[in-house]
Amino acid sequence: METTDQLLISAILAGDSKSYSVLVNRYKDLVFTLAIRMLKHREEAEEVSQDTFIKVFKSLNRFKGDSKFSTWIYKITYHTCLR
Repeated sequence: METTDQLLISAILAGDSKSYSVLVNRYKDLVFTLAIRMLKHREEAEEVSQDTFIKVFKSLNRFKGDSKFSTWIYKITYHTCLR
């Protein structure tokens, strides 16, 4: 059974680093695809992807669940690309 994003987030906030790996693997393609489409350079897209996942980790406790997690991470990626 696939673990929901909210369960993964709860586990991560409780200190489970393996759950963070699952979350990264689940969304790495979405993040990289958006970054490469916006930036048109692989190296920059890779850097933005890393920056995005660092930002996500640091602000995970602020994810309220009002929207889907994919929407939230997409928005973070988009704004990271603009900087």
